[in-house]
Amino acid sequence: MVAETVIVGGYTVKRRLWFALLGGFLFLGILLSLFGMTGMAYAVPLSGFGEFTVKFDKMVGTGFKLYGGAADGAETKNIPVTVNEINHATITGLEISKTIPALGIRVVISSDKPVEIDGLIQKATLINGSAQFGNLTMSENYVGDIQDPVQKIVREFTQSADSIVIENGDLKTLYLFQKTVSLPGMKVSFEKLN
Repeated sequence: MVAETVIVGGYTVKRRLWFALLGGFLFLGILLSLFGMTGMAYAVPLSGFGEFTVKFDKMVGTGFKLYGGAADGAETKNIPVTVNEINHATITGLEISKTIPALGIRVVISSDKPVEIDGLIQKATLINGSAQFGNLTMSENYVGDIQDPVQKIVREFTQSADSIVIENGDLKTLYLFQKTVSLPGMKVSFEKLN
């Protein structure tokens, strides 16, 4: 018995394809235009695609909380992290970058003007920088019979401060959320890896 190969061809309805492409690009253009005119974005979470780097010259924040936790990366679950919550932050010299080895590129989002953020939540595996705190409180808390080790870490140790200043910040982050962010002078670039 001999097998016969049959090639079945299809066709594309070009008119529908062009309408879909133009509609998508029009929506993207309107979205980017609104962001460019107002410089404001709302509820912006970044997570689930592996570790990325956040660097800045200086960050001044109010309403600071720090505690332990766990986050999922692109390839690993329940990675131990430090969770930082800041009610309001002003950041100068911000650069957020993500290396994508499969594509041979590094994506960089930066701003040369002060960035204003409200409702910042960040889960970091590494935090480097010079920090100053105003009214710092560190406490170990009784957690009782909590069996889940992640929940136990979150509640055992907490740190809070009325204000925080970090200079020359360099953070490795798995999760980043901002309730609102204003990025005046935003620049997005793609750098080729060597």
